[in-house]
Amino acid sequence: MGGDVPDSGRLPRGRDFDVSADRLRQGAGIEDERPHAEALERTGFWGARAAGCLVMSRSTGRLLVARRSPMVLEPGTWGTWGGAVPEGETEEASVLRELAEETGCGEVEALAPLWTFRDGISGFTYANFLAIVGDEFDPVLNWENDLGLWVREGQWPNPLHFGLALLIDNALPLAEVVAGFPGREGGMAWR
Repeated sequence: MGGDVPDSGRLPRGRDFDVSADRLRQGAGIEDERPHAEALERTGFWGARAAGCLVMSRSTGRLLVARRSPMVLEPGTWGTWGGAVPEGETEEASVLRELAEETGCGEVEALAPLWTFRDGISGFTYANFLAIVGDEFDPVLNWENDLGLWVREGQWPNPLHFGLALLIDNALPLAEVVAGFPGREGGMAWR
């Protein structure tokens, strides 16, 4: 489910935006992000590698997507919940941490890999997961996103972050991913 994206050289990169690490940190009250800012200069992406997720409610089958705030790259676009993976942390642990930081969600029933973006130029990777939760919830947002929205697969809001657009184009249909999850046989709503 992973692979290089052949035209990744045409993807928007951090250095293509009028965004500095100082502007990203300004007023956000976040930890020292120098390693990520240095990776932005090297790779064009925030961090050397990253991970994120779509959140799916088992009870409704709907997906929670994030609208990126003015404090991050590609503001106003809809994407996944996630961020840079710090040295020494697994992608799965990073996803769960980022999800808790960005939504307040601490109860994930299952986490399944969906697809990994690999930039053929810089080597940057972004591992995408599906996080299953029992019920829809109102996300408690931090500075990175300014809105969360529960949607049905295929009814995506616009404009999409290029990462979510690539995930939609390259991942298995979500119904196939969740088919083997516990609780699926018990009437999990889907579509």
